[in-house]
Amino acid sequence: MLVNRSPHPSRTKRILATAALAAGLVGVTGALAAGQTQPGGDARQASSIEAVAERLAADQARERAEHNVHLTKAAGAAHDHMAHVLQGLASAVPVEGPVSPRPASIGDVEEWNQDLALAVSVLEAVEEGASEQAVTREAFIGAAHLLQSAAGGYGQLLNAPAAERELLAATVAERRDAAVRLWQAGAAQLDSLTVGSGGGHVHLFLAPDGDPDAVPQEFQEPDSHK
Repeated sequence: MLVNRSPHPSRTKRILATAALAAGLVGVTGALAAGQTQPGGDARQASSIEAVAERLAADQARERAEHNVHLTKAAGAAHDHMAHVLQGLASAVPVEGPVSPRPASIGDVEEWNQDLALAVSVLEAVEEGASEQAVTREAFIGAAHLLQSAAGGYGQLLNAPAAERELLAATVAERRDAAVRLWQAGAAQLDSLTVGSGGGHVHLFLAPDGDPDAVPQEFQEPDSHK
């Protein structure tokens, strides 16, 4: 994913470090090439190149693992804000069944908006990272924005004529469900990233009503299975 924005300081440091290592590799290669007429020159050259390549790969793997930790922490905080909003919204616009809604107030809507603003803020504070990490981060942010749209739609419903409220409630439900689906995609990708970097499973999935017990058991946090 290409994003037209100024590079973050840490990314600049990584680029400079990689360039320095590449320059060192060129120097090593040149020096060894000059000594190829000496016995064992080819073996020493291959060994040095492999060592530099292994060092680069190890540095990149470590940076990716560290970034996964930062992304997981931010997603966990955003997850709590999202769940709180989903719980309140489910009372006003039931997820399913003939449950009579408990109308929310404009004060509730304002509280939802505050929660969602915090969710977006904590996610945007994390750097984009590698391509898969950037996609995961954008999925979470997009889900929060969609839920903001659902909350805003409910705010409009409160001031709408009675004849229009059912249609507006359906729109709110559609936006909520889309937000949850997008969040689930990000959560699945984050789980794959953390497992791939040796960090173990991270389950930050959401249910449309915000109830952690409504998330399928295989997607719940490991500690909740005890």
